[in-house]
Amino acid sequence: MPAILVAAPAAAGTSPLHTELKESGPAADTALEASPDAVTLTYTTDVQLALSIVTVRAAGAGGAVAPAGDLAYLADERHDVLVLPLSEPLGPGSYTVAWTTAGPDGHRISGDFGFRVEPPVEETRGDPPGAAAAAVDSVTNVGNVRRETAQAGTAVSGSRFPFSRTFNRLVLYLGILALLGAVAFRFLVLGRFARGGKARDVVLAATRRVSLAAGLGLGILLAHLPLSLLHQAAVLFPGDMLGNLRAVATGTPWAVGWWMQLAGALAVAMGLAVAGKGGTRHAGWRIVALGALTIPFSPILSGHGWADSPRALSAAATYLHVVAAGGWVGGLACLLFAGLPALSGRGAGDCADAPGVAGMVAAFSRVARIAVALLLVTGAVKVWIHVESLSDLWTTAWGRSLLVKDVVVAGVLALGFYNWRFVRPALERSPRIGLIRNPATIELLLGAAAVAVTAYLVAQPLS
Repeated sequence: MPAILVAAPAAAGTSPLHTELKESGPAADTALEASPDAVTLTYTTDVQLALSIVTVRAAGAGGAVAPAGDLAYLADERHDVLVLPLSEPLGPGSYTVAWTTAGPDGHRISGDFGFRVEPPVEETRGDPPGAAAAAVDSVTNVGNVRRETAQAGTAVSGSRFPFSRTFNRLVLYLGILALLGAVAFRFLVLGRFARGGKARDVVLAATRRVSLAAGLGLGILLAHLPLSLLHQAAVLFPGDMLGNLRAVATGTPWAVGWWMQLAGALAVAMGLAVAGKGGTRHAGWRIVALGALTIPFSPILSGHGWADSPRALSAAATYLHVVAAGGWVGGLACLLFAGLPALSGRGAGDCADAPGVAGMVAAFSRVARIAVALLLVTGAVKVWIHVESLSDLWTTAWGRSLLVKDVVVAGVLALGFYNWRFVRPALERSPRIGLIRNPATIELLLGAAAVAVTAYLVAQPLS
């Protein structure tokens, strides 16, 4: 909610990039006197040639596909126009152009339209008077029905919960948050805790648990890589999934992000190996940090961060937003499942005094405050870039989902403020782990809910 309030005054002046079919040649539902030499499709943004398919098929059940050349861009500098040259002239009759492509965000969009090749009346001797005009009227009516059906299908598709895309994104985000949280907790929380002269055995015990969290995040991301590749191929090329894996994995921004995720995951694996079984070697954690900070580029190159304009600002805001979320939500998970158990392991139960708990919570609180501030600023930037008008917040599915996310985030902020304003002072007076465990657990659950809503938002195409 705070992000919306910051961005709302300027929202009406922004114009995000929405990938849609702008015009075509031949135009939809037109009758041509002669066969076109090519089909030209002009979109509102650049599209990805490697993820595009265009076919021309004779109308009717079992209509043959018209022979065509290779699909190409109109020119090197015009990646918003696709051209499909026709190898042979089309005979008289009705035809359907079916197209599939992806905009800068990598999301699949598709559609179809019809046109008719109708030679002049003098070339169709033997037809009853008025037959050509009736045929044109018939084609126009059929085209209108086809267009209305396609629009209705788009509306239904847009309102359907994109489960597979959302799940794919959620798995990616959970892996990233686990890794970034482990790195943030290892360097910024345990590092500060150790410099404060706290017990070394607590630091070592917490480090071992943080290493497990990083390993869990790495496992999630490694499992996500083949699943993501197969999912993208299935979405864009459902008829020939395996045959088009190479097209999906090469030559597109989405593919670059996929390879960066793989490179980052391999770097994390190497770093954990260097850090050792207990995660005690500092050099290994530096490699882990480098790999973990590389992986957030993956969702940028395959989502709205690469599609919105200005692209540089959008990508930077998205990257910092993901990193801040990882430091806060992932770090909070490490506090609950690594830091506090390490303190409890010294013989202090939830209700007993646990020297050092106040210092550890204070170290994490500092990280959380910086992360929250970064989240609010970058969230406001993303809303300002992405929302075309203020009314989009309640008239579109994306906007309403954003409102739901902000309500959840507001709950997380409220709990975070409570922990900072009331729990921390109470821990200074009475260092009991139980004071922080329950509110922090609720905060983490709300943070996970916010991540799930974000996965749904990013899974929606911009069109």
